[in-house]
Amino acid sequence: MSRRALLGGGGALAALAFGGALAAPRAALAAGGYIYPTSSRRVSDSFADHVARGSVNPGTDYVCPTGTRVVAVKEGTVVGVTNTIGGSGGRMVFIDHPDGSKTDYLHLSSIQVALGAQVAQGQQIALSGGSGNGSETGYGAHLHLSLHVGAGAQHATRGGSVDFEAYVGEGGSGAPGPLRQVYSTNAGASWQSGDTGLLFNPSQLSAVNMGGSWPQLMMTQAGVLYQVYGTSSGWTFGNTGIASNPTSMSAVNMGGSWPNVMSIENSTLFQTVGTSSGWKKLSTGMMLTGQISAVNMGGSWPTVMLAQGGVLYHVYGSTSGWNVASTGIPINGQISAVNMGGTVPQVMAIENGYLYQIWGDASGWHKASTGLNLIGQISAVATGTTWPTVMLDQGGAIYRVWANTSGWHVQPTGISGTGRFSAVYMSGGAPQVLKIG
Repeated sequence: MSRRALLGGGGALAALAFGGALAAPRAALAAGGYIYPTSSRRVSDSFADHVARGSVNPGTDYVCPTGTRVVAVKEGTVVGVTNTIGGSGGRMVFIDHPDGSKTDYLHLSSIQVALGAQVAQGQQIALSGGSGNGSETGYGAHLHLSLHVGAGAQHATRGGSVDFEAYVGEGGSGAPGPLRQVYSTNAGASWQSGDTGLLFNPSQLSAVNMGGSWPQLMMTQAGVLYQVYGTSSGWTFGNTGIASNPTSMSAVNMGGSWPNVMSIENSTLFQTVGTSSGWKKLSTGMMLTGQISAVNMGGSWPTVMLAQGGVLYHVYGSTSGWNVASTGIPINGQISAVNMGGTVPQVMAIENGYLYQIWGDASGWHKASTGLNLIGQISAVATGTTWPTVMLDQGGAIYRVWANTSGWHVQPTGISGTGRFSAVYMSGGAPQVLKIG
């Protein structure tokens, strides 16, 4: 595919070019090559604060809502997983790195890696929370990260704790990676991966089918919202002109010429829409935190499923404004919503190492395990069957998960899956995936 920048019409999209080839904004890495573990950079308790009060595991506390994506700050091996809330650190993940250092991730709400897993830098390992001392929320919503270097840094001894802020790159979440399209031309019997020719380093991304021949991708990078799409002459992208630095984001096709984007930013739910005169960002007036996944249920407004404070909520708009209702379903993991033809979305979720299906009917909301022991990133789509199809990034590879009358099944695609991704159905019997790296 050709490398070219989008020349937008009507002032809606501004042209971008970076030195003759598409590249991401600068993401400098300091000594050690560590990246930030979350999209948040705001520190509530510094390393010095922890040392001053005699913390047994000094680190850095990053303020972020429960359900914020947590990634590995460097490649390594998962050498410890604590998936209970009884101890002072709550749910925890420990990673040993090839350079001899070690990182600890504390007070998590959900863990998406298993003991012994090999993880890539920037790979999602968990969702943030406030767990510890027998409570899911007792510590308040944040991520505690400890970095250990030098003698005794490895997991067995837990020595050498240092100030992570002195080692991390400034404001970035890793080096730019290639945007790739993963697809099947024979209904999922085999899979291919193609390079779009674009390099990105997004903090959030969400793919959507706008009725064309290629998926579209909405993404945030360096605090700005971008639109990425393919044409007969290649893949291209443009700046919407919308400042956006959300903790969670989901794009949806509401029947217009541009995707709608739902996002949570500064504890507020926003709706961003494209028009012939440009892009507009509107507050819904809903004060929310957590993880969202948006779908079109056939109305005039997107429907949003929200995982917040350990509960799944249904958020929807009407002529009288936006509304939020509890489904009554406990949720403590990653979610992805999909329209399967009913009056409310279905939700696929990974929680405590298992894949669950959540749906609503006249008698209320229901949650059932698929029986599949899975971890990693998920993205659910409707492919015209009775059950949702889920694309899964687990252990550095992409899998297809689907159901029929005999149960749920997992199929390897043979495509590597490190980095962030989002699935979309473009016809042909199998989803497509847009992924970084």
